Amino acid sequence: MSEQYKHLWIEKESLSNNRRVRKMIPPRPYREDLQAHSQKLIQNLFLAIEKARKQLTSEPGSFVLKLHYTGNFNLSHLEKHGVHFVSEEDKQICIVFSDEQGLEKFKDHLSKMSLQDTGLTYKQILEALEGIENWTTEDRQSWAIRNQGFPKTDTFTLDIELWPIETTNHPTRIQLCQKFEKWLSDHQIRRIDKLNRDSLLMYRIEANQKQAEQLLNHKDIRFVDLPPKTGINYQQLNVEIQNIPINLVSPAPDSARICILDSGINANHPLIKTAIGESKSYVQNQEVHDDAGHGTAVAGIALHGDVEACLASNFWTPPFWLYNGKIMYLADSNATRFDEKTIETILIDAVKYFAEERGCRIFNLSLGNANSPYNGRHIKGMAYVLDTLARKYNILFIVSAGNFSGSEDPPVPTKSWRDEYPDYLIGDANFIIDPAPALNVLTVGSLARHNAHITEQRYPEIYALSPANENQPSPFTRHGPSVKGAFKPDLVAPGGNVASPMRIDGKQWKSEMRGMGVLTLNHNFVGNTLLKEMSGTSFAAPYITHLAGRLLNDYPQASANMLRALLVNHSNLPEECEKTFSTELCQQYKNGKTTKNRELPREVAGYGKVDEDILYRSTENAVVLMAEDAIKNDAHAFYELPLPENFLRTQRAKRELRVTLAYSPPVRTTRLNYTATSITFRLVKGTSLNEIQKHFNNDTQNENETRNDDAASNRKITAQQRDKGTVQSSIWELKQLKPNEKWFIVVTRQDRDWGSIMCLELEPYALIVTVTDRDNQEAQLYTQINMRIRQQQQARAHIMLNTDVS
Repeated sequence: MSEQYKHLWIEKESLSNNRRVRKMIPPRPYREDLQAHSQKLIQNLFLAIEKARKQLTSEPGSFVLKLHYTGNFNLSHLEKHGVHFVSEEDKQICIVFSDEQGLEKFKDHLSKMSLQDTGLTYKQILEALEGIENWTTEDRQSWAIRNQGFPKTDTFTLDIELWPIETTNHPTRIQLCQKFEKWLSDHQIRRIDKLNRDSLLMYRIEANQKQAEQLLNHKDIRFVDLPPKTGINYQQLNVEIQNIPINLVSPAPDSARICILDSGINANHPLIKTAIGESKSYVQNQEVHDDAGHGTAVAGIALHGDVEACLASNFWTPPFWLYNGKIMYLADSNATRFDEKTIETILIDAVKYFAEERGCRIFNLSLGNANSPYNGRHIKGMAYVLDTLARKYNILFIVSAGNFSGSEDPPVPTKSWRDEYPDYLIGDANFIIDPAPALNVLTVGSLARHNAHITEQRYPEIYALSPANENQPSPFTRHGPSVKGAFKPDLVAPGGNVASPMRIDGKQWKSEMRGMGVLTLNHNFVGNTLLKEMSGTSFAAPYITHLAGRLLNDYPQASANMLRALLVNHSNLPEECEKTFSTELCQQYKNGKTTKNRELPREVAGYGKVDEDILYRSTENAVVLMAEDAIKNDAHAFYELPLPENFLRTQRAKRELRVTLAYSPPVRTTRLNYTATSITFRLVKGTSLNEIQKHFNNDTQNENETRNDDAASNRKITAQQRDKGTVQSSIWELKQLKPNEKWFIVVTRQDRDWGSIMCLELEPYALIVTVTDRDNQEAQLYTQINMRIRQQQQARAHIMLNTDVS
């Protein structure tokens, strides 16, 4: 094995360079008869007001309207016309709030739209309106209610999301909450819990059928939803084991601290007990131990990683501390459930304690709300909470993509998992579920590892066959993308497989897992039953948690952004994943109206599977460069890559550059863009920094065209694909280079027009670059790059000294 070295740090150049800003003046929509258009909108408004007065409300005299529009304009300018922007609900739909006085102003402005010299400002906004409607009963129904209806019991629990008007402690928001809570009390609807965040105002209530119908007709309500359903299903198989070390050593006191938020952990398990830091239950009247078995299984993989490899070598050394936050329990139905209190509130309480009081930097959440598949529009619920907590505490959340166990409408599979694989993997019924769409986290999908059912292993006859082979997507994994096409899942890891019984006519839609899962810990261990096997994305996520924990041990000062960037930077899309889908299907998908320019395999596998070869240490052939920094709005940061002449040689040889950037922006659920700022990178080449910066400088935009990635034909993952996420990565495979060329990374920040107030003056980010010389076995790349970095540092110091003297 080649010698290994600590990764190297690089610094940005001392250069201030304002981002190019071009004033975009959107064309005004052409209205052939502006007077007729004005009359139509006034009539729309009249009908909408009449319907709104018939809706239930906790605040008479206020109105919520749905505006259809065309083109682009600053939505906050709607206030000039008497209505206040609340939320974007689709590309050409926004929600506004007004009172009686505001509506009169709105009506007056609409009537003046076709007149000249009225002094009416922002008239183009009114001209852009296509129609005015109400937020209806159908609009308020969540996916779960549309597909499942209300429960058939006398009373049931619902989650109610109100329009998040203003911010958490604003007087208008406080008044809205008070009046809505009084309305609940007046209608004898029991309030169970409340969550009030800037972009999420949510109640959990108990209602009967009549009350539920009233809620669907309530003006102040944005959505009515069923409570989260975890969707955790598993089969367990005890594994006989002998000669396991009974007393394992404990991790070093300063080792990383990882929190498992799950169904609890049985902390006395011999293979985990020496690494347990603390246990705490957030489920009312429930002890910290694990009745369900899910949390202990997740914890086993998080602690030991590849449990199967540990068993084969009989090597068990806990590398870090585990903290146990119990947020789920085993219900009477033998299924794992959340507490009656809203899961979002529980997550906030648990993360606050384990992050602030116990110093946990990494959190594993192998859970999902099967009632909340992502609909391509707003991120909300647990995902929004995780995104805000990740930023607030600088912590890394690793979450599972969610399991798909089939659907009835439409029927999936219609006959057999095996025959219909892999097409159903990208079906509408199989989207990732909350909290997997979150952007400031790592979402993990599942790969198959074994493909022989236990019966196939024991007997020669055909019994149960799996559709997936090793390193293909597991038959139960879910697909993305997330907001605006951002890759989700980000990564994939082994999570198990399923098979269809082949000898029973008409039963090929059933799924069997025995012998095809991943090995982990058995919570009900007695004698020789320390281990068991399980299948699900729940058990792919903790494998990434294990890798992240080991990284944090090696680089304890690394931010959550740095951990995300390191893991994604070392991931590759397995060849088996790429070949899972036919060339024809991939092409159809890429050319589709709603999926244009998206790569089908990445919708299921994201950036791929983490390669551990140089994840923790560099070699002389492959060098990892790291940077942590911050950037102001409308600015660029420049990094000159310290590439030695030997790497830049002209001889044909396979060389590789990988670049990954990660940041954790503030977010808002009422905006379709969701993130308040965008930080991106470009890889470019030139003879000097002075030459490069002219292509990005606002003052030189008339003389020099803007640069995109260079060597685009040698690049995997386009800039347009990667820019959509908050962790972004591309790979360049280069064969011929020029010694006189320099390569630069340019990092750019651009705040949304509505987001600047939410952002820091300097937004932090992490940057990772891997330089690989694959064909040169005698390469001294690490030594040469290290020397180039020192030379760059000396040059910068010299410049700074001369600047100070002058």
